[in-house]
Amino acid sequence: MASLFDQNFRYTDRARAIFKELQRNLYPIYMELLEEGFSPREITALVTSAAAQTENAAIAEWEEARGGSPEPEESQTTA
Repeated sequence: MASLFDQNFRYTDRARAIFKELQRNLYPIYMELLEEGFSPREITALVTSAAAQTENAAIAEWEEARGGSPEPEESQTTA
């Protein structure tokens, strides 16, 4: 499986590009919610939960497309 970290555990160029794309997409959402008066901490909790649920759904779909679950030691689910 590809990695977003190099041999020194630093982000690769691809990881940095993904990070910037995520920031560009999240920034307007944060600003909108802050302007509505929501707590930054609560916004972050919501975003983190959404990311974890997205991870779970994406992994389940990916595994199904591959024809089943990976071996237990291959699983990368963190939620």
